[in-house]
Amino acid sequence: MELKGRLKLIADMTPNCNIVCDIGTDHAYIPIYLVMNKKCQRALACDVRKGPISFADKNIDEYGLSQYISTRIGYGLDPIEENEVDVIIIAGMGGQIIKEILERSLAKAQKAKALIIQPMNAIELIRQWLYEKGFDIFDEKLAKEEDRIYNAMIVKWTGKAQSKEEAYYYIGEKLFENKDPLLPELIEKKIGQMEKIILEMEKMNDKNSKKRMDTVRIRDEISKLFMEYKEKA
Repeated sequence: MELKGRLKLIADMTPNCNIVCDIGTDHAYIPIYLVMNKKCQRALACDVRKGPISFADKNIDEYGLSQYISTRIGYGLDPIEENEVDVIIIAGMGGQIIKEILERSLAKAQKAKALIIQPMNAIELIRQWLYEKGFDIFDEKLAKEEDRIYNAMIVKWTGKAQSKEEAYYYIGEKLFENKDPLLPELIEKKIGQMEKIILEMEKMNDKNSKKRMDTVRIRDEISKLFMEYKEKA
C-alpha cells in the first residue's frame, strides 16, 4: 500500500510501537500501512459509524491482515481500554471534536506513549488545550496535498501545564524550530485568511468589535514571529 499527502504524513509521524489505535479510521488505510511496514505489531481501527468499519473490514481482509488488525465501533476513545494501546492516532477531524474526544477520555490519552493528532481546522484550539492540560507537542510537521497544507503533531502527556505566545497556538512552535519547508506558505495562507476576515468585518462597519481587534492582533503577532524567523535563517 502506498500513502500520499496527509495520510503519509500521519503514518510517518507514528513511532514504532506494539499496538496502535486509529480513531476515525474510515477505510483503515493507516493501520494497514503501519502493520505492513512493521511500524506496529498490531492495530485497532475504530470509527463511530458502521459504514466506515465495513469498508475497513473489507480492506483488512483484502490485505490478509485480519489476524493483526481489529475493528471496533464507538465514539472517540470509548472502544479502547486504558493501557490497551501504545499509540493513539486521532486524525481527519476538527479541532473542537478532537478536544471533546480527549476531554471525554482524558485518562486514556494521558497513559498513551504518544498521540498523533491531525486536526482539519481550529488547530489553535487544540494546541492551547493540549498545553493547558499538561500535554507537550514533541514534534510537528507539514504536508501538502493539492492546494491544502496539513499539520500532524506528536503529543505526549507530561503533567506539566504550559502557556505559549498566542501566535504559537495558530502556527506551531515546532514548525519554526524544524524550519519546515512548508512553513512560509502556511503562514502566508493563515495571514491571508485573517486579512480576509478583517476586511469583511470592516465592510460590515464592525471595525471596533473584539473579534476584529483580536484577529488584527494575532495576525500582527504571527507576522512578527515570521520576520524574526526569516532574519535568523
